[in-house]
Formats: sequence, C-alpha cells, structure tokens
Amino acid sequence: MQTILHPSGNTLKILGNPRPSETGFRWMTYVLARSVEGGVLLFHVLTRELLLLTPEEYAEPDALPVLRAGWFRVPQELDDQKYADQVRFIRKTMQKKPKHIVGYTIFTTTDCNARCFYCFEAGGFHINMSAETAHKAAAYMADHCGGKKVGIEWFGGEPLFNKPVIDIICSDLAAKGIEYSACMISNGYLFDDATVKQAVNLWKLNHVQITLDGTEEVYNRSKAYIYKDGKSPFQVVMANIGRLLDAGIGVSVRLNIDDYNADNLMLLADELSAQFAGKRRFQVYSHTLYEFVGERARVRTEDNRCKLYEKQKSLCRKLETCGIGLKQGLSRNLKLNHCMADSGSHLTILPDGKLGLCGLHDHDDFIGHLDHEGFDTQLVQDYRERCEPIEACRTCFYYPECLRLKKCIELKECFPELQDEYRQNLLDGMRNTYIAWLGKGEADEEENWPVC
Repeated sequence: MQTILHPSGNTLKILGNPRPSETGFRWMTYVLARSVEGGVLLFHVLTRELLLLTPEEYAEPDALPVLRAGWFRVPQELDDQKYADQVRFIRKTMQKKPKHIVGYTIFTTTDCNARCFYCFEAGGFHINMSAETAHKAAAYMADHCGGKKVGIEWFGGEPLFNKPVIDIICSDLAAKGIEYSACMISNGYLFDDATVKQAVNLWKLNHVQITLDGTEEVYNRSKAYIYKDGKSPFQVVMANIGRLLDAGIGVSVRLNIDDYNADNLMLLADELSAQFAGKRRFQVYSHTLYEFVGERARVRTEDNRCKLYEKQKSLCRKLETCGIGLKQGLSRNLKLNHCMADSGSHLTILPDGKLGLCGLHDHDDFIGHLDHEGFDTQLVQDYRERCEPIEACRTCFYYPECLRLKKCIELKECFPELQDEYRQNLLDGMRNTYIAWLGKGEADEEENWPVC
C-alpha cells in the first residue's frame, strides 16, 4: 500500500480513534475505488486521503489496520452522515473568517454583441459601467484588499464590449501598487491583436473561458451576433483562441450541451482537436445548459434529462480520447463553502456600482454599493444558508463535498444524472492525480480553472 494524498488537516483528529465492531466492517459511504494499472486507487471524499492498494490488499481490506485507522473501513452499524456532519461543523467553526475581500467579479457591461437564445440575462437592462464607476471600483478594491493580491474575473454581458473600463481599473490598481491577476468569461469575438497585447501587459489576464455551441453553422445560428460584415463569427473566434494561446493565455472552451446541439458537438470536438490538440493551456469541457436559471429556463423530463446526460458522457469520453478534455486532479482540502457567494472574500461589482455575492442573482438582489460602506448583513447571511439534507444524502458518496445553498438558482434539484457526473469527475481526478504522482513522485492539486 502507498499513500498518494495524505488526509486533510485535522480531519482524522476530529473523527477520533477508529470504532470497534462486533458485526464486522464495511467501506465508509464516502470511499471510491478505481482500478489502475498499478493496482486499486481508494479515495476518501471526507478525509481527502488517496491510497494505492495492490489487488490482493483490496481483496482482503480488513487485514490492513491502516484502513480502519484512516476510516476507510468502518463498523457496519456506523452512522456515516453523523460523522461527516461533525467534521464539516468543526472544520467550518475553526476556519478563519476572511479579513479582506480579495476576489471580484466585475460586470463591465450587461450588454453583449451576441444574442444567444438561451442567455440567462435575456430581457434584462443593458447597462455600461462608466469611467467614474470604474475609478470608484478600483479605489474600493484597493481599500478592501488589505494590501493582498487581488483576483479579478471580468464578466458581463460581454466584458470586452466595454474595454475602456478594464483599462481604467487595471491602471488604477497598478498606480496604487496593488498586485492583481485576472481571468475572463467571454465569447471571444473581440480578441484582436491589440486587445490580446493589452490583456497580457496591463490586464494581467491569465485565462479565458469561451463558450462554443457547435460547428460553424450551428454556432453562428445560436450566437446570432449583431455584426453584418459577412465574417463568420465561428472563424473569428477560432482564430482568436489561437491568438490567446500563442500569447500564453490559457483557454478553456465550454461546450454548452442541450438537445439541439448534442450530436453536433461530437463533430466540434474533432475540429478543436485538429486545430488545438497539444497546445499548452488549452482544455475543453462540457456543461448542460442551465435548467433552472433565467427567464428561458426549462425543467427537463426525467427521460429527456437521462438522454441528455448520456450524450454528455459520450462527449466527455470523446474529448478525453482527442486529448483536449479538462484534466482535473483532486483537491487536497475538504470543501467548506459552496462558491463565491458564501466565501466571505468575494464580491461582484455591477456596472452601476451595486455590490453583490452571485453573478446569477445580482441584478435584483444586491448587498451594497460602491458609494457606501457596509453591507445588508441579513442578505449576506441568507446567501450562506444551506439546504437541509434529504434522505438520499444518507447514502450518497458526495455528501461531504455537497454544500447546496438555498439561494442557489442553478442547482435547485439533486438527481441521479448529476450524482453520476460528480462520481465520474472524482474517479477521473483520482486517475489524474495518480498519473501526476507517478511522474513526479508527488501529487498535484487540481488547477483552479474558473469553470462557471
């Protein structure tokens, strides 16, 4: 047996000594197993420990006392959920509250140069951030970061539809001596040579997420850009992806999958592979279109959802085979907050200076304003309130990581296809972490790509 990842923090101390049993032992609910060429990988979702066992050791697990000491093997009668709750509560209580705000999602505009039929912001007001508000935003960030490095996510609308305010905010931060780095959620259309140069030199942009909806015909139809100059938007964006990669800026392509384009995305995977496979910092992942978000949200039937997720599985396998799939490892730390909304160290800044906690909520649900100190403390607390466990949680492998928030409008339901996706992501992470360990003698922690 070999240890690839050690347990996280003081989790084993919180769990205490292993429990004896008169009725025998079983695998804890939160243990996942995966066969690899070197044996069998075991990952403990609660403790974050990753082990490599020989096939013989895996066949006789109770011959290894270390598996009981590490809570991989537990008494038959143990209430797993009770202990998971105990660990999460104590670790959350011990977690230091952030003293400063070091992460910002900034809406430069709520306008866009595309007219995607599925956009969750469709029907909303189109507002551009003014130069005055941009200066205020930079001043606010400098005043509240405690001198620490600031992470910026440029968002919209299409953030490049209002580039001047990006220049203003970055220039102001630099003038104030504030270190910063940035990522961006963009459709990629406006990344010409001058913009990419500015992104590298002034914006400190290290990563861009770009959505593609299909091959050329499908993409151009679904994006419905406002331009009528005869250029193919698909070809423009593909060229810009290459331009970003050549400049050293990472690109993750998000494939929004739904009934209308699921089959076509398989063809797109071939195109992306042919053009970008082997490019450093290029990866592709798929995401089912929002089911519960926005005015055009639609709740899928069980049969429709099942078929769509099966197609997504096929697409993920295709991306992996092509060598362009997103390669995530395993986080070494137990997840203690869901997202930016309950992190305590992240704010969104809207074009009109309003402050919020969630990019999907902020247009009508904000906690403050750049012109005023202080927040709506009750609303801040509302964003941290978690959903109560349901009966299915008692036997779910993912329970230690699943921190669902009551105000989260994307993940309103838990369903089997979603659990299958989480399971596959962890199994893939086990393999990728193991491969990294084989190559370097130590395991890499997952890279924090801004996948939204």
